[in-house]
Formats: sequence, C-alpha cells, structure tokens
Amino acid sequence: MENGLDLKVNRLPVRTWNRLKMNEARLERIAAEKAPAVITEGFLEPEAWEEDFSSVATGMGRDMDRLRDAAEATAIRIGTEAHPARAAAIQGADKIEPIRIEAEAAAIPGAAEAASIRAAAEITAARTAPVEDDRAVLHFICQDGENSFQPVEILAGEGERLTVVMDFTSAPGDGGQIAVQTRFKVRKNARVRLIQLQLLGSGYRMLNDIGGSCGDGASVEIVQLFLGGAETYAGCLAQLDGVESALSVDVGYLGKEGQRFDMNYVANHRGRRSKSRIMAGGVLRDQAFKLFRGTIDFKAGAAGAEGEEQEDVLILGDDAVNQTIPLILCAEEDVQGSHGATIGRLDDELLFYLCSRGMSREKAAQVMTRAKLDKVCRRIGDEAARRLAQDYLEEVSGDGK
Repeated sequence: MENGLDLKVNRLPVRTWNRLKMNEARLERIAAEKAPAVITEGFLEPEAWEEDFSSVATGMGRDMDRLRDAAEATAIRIGTEAHPARAAAIQGADKIEPIRIEAEAAAIPGAAEAASIRAAAEITAARTAPVEDDRAVLHFICQDGENSFQPVEILAGEGERLTVVMDFTSAPGDGGQIAVQTRFKVRKNARVRLIQLQLLGSGYRMLNDIGGSCGDGASVEIVQLFLGGAETYAGCLAQLDGVESALSVDVGYLGKEGQRFDMNYVANHRGRRSKSRIMAGGVLRDQAFKLFRGTIDFKAGAAGAEGEEQEDVLILGDDAVNQTIPLILCAEEDVQGSHGATIGRLDDELLFYLCSRGMSREKAAQVMTRAKLDKVCRRIGDEAARRLAQDYLEEVSGDGK
C-alpha cells in the first residue's frame, strides 16, 4: 500500500446539505503498513474461533474494511474461551447435583427433607452469587512514524460479563497513525464494557472504529476519552436487535491548539423495549475543531424503545470550531426519543466567583476543564484505567496547555 487509500468515513445515515460539509469525513492517502505493538493482560486468545465477524457493520463505515483488507491484519480475539477458568466455573454451577441420601440417613426423621433443602440452597447460591466481570486489557504502544492497523473481535456468550480496556500511548511529541477496528457480539443477557483511552503524542492520527450487535437482554457500555493526538476519527454503530437490549456511550474530549475530532455514533433500535443513551462532552480551546454526529434510529417493530442523546461542550477559544448534528429517525410509533446540545463559554458569574477566590482566568479555565472531563473519568469504573487517564490530564493541564 505505497500510496495509501482515499477513504470516506463517518457518514451520516441520512445526508444533510452538502454545502455544510458535515455528511462525512474524507481522508486521503491513508496507509496501514503493519500491526502495532500490543501488550495484553488478563486473557488468552482462544485457539479455535468459529464466529465470523466480517459482516458486522461499524460506525466509520465500509471504507474501514477496505483499509483492513489492505493491511492484511490478524484480529485479536477476546471471548468466553479466553477465560477458561471462569467458563468452567459457570458450567460447573449448572451441574451441581442434589445431595444423595444414604439409607441410614433416610431412616432418620426429617433427614431427607433437610438434605434436600441444603442441596437446593447450594444450587441457588452457585447460580445467584454476584458475578465479577472478566477483564481484558490491551496496551497499544505506538512508535514515532509508524502507520498501523489492528482489528479486535469481542464475543460475550450468554450471561457473560466482560470488561475490555484499551489504552493508546506514545511519546509526547511522536507522530504517526493507528487504526483500530473493534467488532463485538453480545449474546442473551450478557454485558460488555469497553473502555478506550486515547493518550497519544501531538502528531498522531487515530482512526477508532466500533460496531456490533446485542441479543435479548444484552448490553454494551462504551466509555471513551480522547485527550491526545492531532486528529481523532471515531465511529460506533450498535445494532440493538434483542428485546430489552441496551447501549450506553460516554465520550469525553479535550481539544487544544489545532486538534481535530470527527465522530459518528449510531444506535439502531430493532428490539422491543431496547434502550440507548449517547452522551458526549468536552472542552475546545485555541483553534480546536470538533464535529459530532449522533443518530438514534427507531426501526419498525421496536415498540417501547427509548433513546437519549446529549452533548455538552465548553468553548474556551475564540477560534475554536464546534459542530453538532443530533439526529432521530423513526419508523415506529410507540417509542420515546430525545436529543439536544448545550454549547457555551465560561459563565461570567462563575468566573467572577473563582477569580475573587484568587484564581487567574487561566486557572479557572483549567478547573472547569478538569471538572467536565472528570465526569467522564468517573464512568470508567476500572481503577487502573481511571488513574491512567487522570495522570495524563494532570500532565497536559498542569502547565496550562
């Protein structure tokens, strides 16, 4: 791939006026020469993988599949088979046999009834005990000047609970490109939490593509912080196919100097009583640019479905550019959908209050920036990932940048 590919990514499901230049993002001469260095924790890749993810649609669109094919990358696979001890424990819980009553015990009045009660209690305890999430961690170590592509496939079997943490780091001044395509399938009553931290050097471009499906009672929770790099392109497409399936998304971003963020998030409701929640919030300073597309699409048959979308943007630079497209599509009558965006600058009264307490205007801006991003940090849930994100925030905001 010497010359790279020209890509159209993050396309709106329904186009708006072309003159607005918000329907999609266009990327030129995008190359992916090799897989990045990835350090994994907490799981072993399954030896056999029969699940086919090739047809799973993603938020950034089909052109990302072209890039994947050109890169000839091998996917990192995370699923039930990756946690053999837990899988064995779950299977074993269903195979607990009632206590056998010996002939001597059976002769004792009440012994048989007591044994049966104890057996039932053991079975109930095994099946209803609190279940902790399995945890898989992928540390992406990005080098200066490299162009890489890494597919990831996540399979959560029925009733499984899985947390996947991805962090992307490089030296502060490094430049390059990393593309990651994450596809998921979440079976009945399973739950997946995906945490992604983009902490790249100031010259990096990131392409972060997500897509997948949820079965009956299944849920996916995605928490993303985009704090570094020069350009971030992110997309997510969730197919809420199952009855009472659910999607929750929290996105936080910090734009400074000339950073650029281009995002596209879509929740397709097909299952009855399915729910989606898409929340984005961030800070734009200096000449930063952000375009957020958020779509809730109620398909025919999704009776009782609910969708909520909201963005909250704090603008701290006179030259910062913010663009937001909240979109609700509806082919079903019995649904509830809401969307909105709050865009503003530092409140004068709050700024006066902080400055009257001895803060400079710049320090007050830093405090408000941290408060907005800490709100997303609290959603991370994973302690190690939360510390990593907060340490990075301390580093980039401590000098007033």
